[in-house]
Amino acid sequence: MEFYIDRNSSIPVATQIQEQIKLAVMGAVFRNGDTLPSIRDIEKQTGINRSHIHKAYLALKKSGLLVLTRGKGTVVAAAPDSSRAVDENCRKLSKQIVAKARQMGLSPSAFAKYLSRHAQESERNLPFIVYVDFSEEIAARAADEISQLWRVPVLGVALRNLKNVVGKGIGRRKILASHIMCDSVRARLPRNKSDVIPIEVLSSEQTNPIFAKVRPGSSVLVLHLPQPRHRIKFILAGMRNVPEADGIAMSACAVRNMAHFREIVKRSSYDYYIVGPGLRGEVPHEMRQNPRILQINLQFDPASLEAARILAGVVV
Repeated sequence: MEFYIDRNSSIPVATQIQEQIKLAVMGAVFRNGDTLPSIRDIEKQTGINRSHIHKAYLALKKSGLLVLTRGKGTVVAAAPDSSRAVDENCRKLSKQIVAKARQMGLSPSAFAKYLSRHAQESERNLPFIVYVDFSEEIAARAADEISQLWRVPVLGVALRNLKNVVGKGIGRRKILASHIMCDSVRARLPRNKSDVIPIEVLSSEQTNPIFAKVRPGSSVLVLHLPQPRHRIKFILAGMRNVPEADGIAMSACAVRNMAHFREIVKRSSYDYYIVGPGLRGEVPHEMRQNPRILQINLQFDPASLEAARILAGVVV
C-alpha cells in the first residue's frame, strides 16, 4: 500500500494516514485479520516521522478498526462472531419482566403483546438506531436496508442534521456510520448520548463491473464530494490499479451540489463520469439512467454488519 502525504495541507499528517487506512479497508485492500505495514515501513516510504504514524495507529486502535496481535503486529480488527452477551442480557431482562408482571397480577404473554406495541410506537417516535451519511437520500436508503435485515426501525439522517435529531429525548442512541465518517460523527455528538458503531462500506466489489462498462481508450471524470487532495490521490490510485482501467485517461473533479453536477456534465466532454457512493444523492434524477454516468453503489461488508448488529443490541 502506498500512502500519499500532502505536506502543504492544514490536515495533520497523522490524520492523513488514518483516512487512507480507512479507505484501504473500504476498498478491500485490507480485510479483517490482515496485517498492516509496520511503522518503520511507512516511515521509509513517506519520509515522515514515525511519531505521526504511531499516533495514527493509536487513534485507529482506539476507534476499534485496528488491534495489536502478538506475533502479527497491527491488524484490521476481526468482527465479533458471537452475540452471547446480548442473548444473556435479554434472558435476564425477560425473567425480570415476567416475574414483575406476575407480581402485578398480569398475564406475562398478554403483557408481552402490550410491550411489543408500546416498544414499536416508542421507536417510531424516537428511533433507538440511526444511520448517518453525508446525503439524506443515501442515509435513508441504507437505513431502510438495515431495518429490513434486522427487523427494527432504523432512521437515516444526514450528518448536518445529526445533532438536532440525537439531541431530542433521553437515553442513549446507537449511531451507525462508515469508518470514514465515524470521527466526524463523534465530533458532533455529546459523549453521554450515543454509541457510534462503525460499519465497513465496500466499494471494491462494485468497481470492476463499473470499469467493465468503460470502453478502452476512453476519458473518465471521477466526480466526488469536496475533500482533501491526499484522499483523492489515494482513491484515484486505487481505481487506476483496477485491471479494466488500463488505457483509460482518468481525472477527478469535486462537486458542490446538484446544480454544479449538471454544469460539469454539460460543459465537459468526457466519455464517462464515475460517481462515488458519497455523491449519489447529488446526481440529478433525469441523469440517473444516463449510460455515461456510472454510479458506484453502497455495499455493506456482511461480517461488519453482523458485528454492528451485536453492538447495537439487536436480537434477530
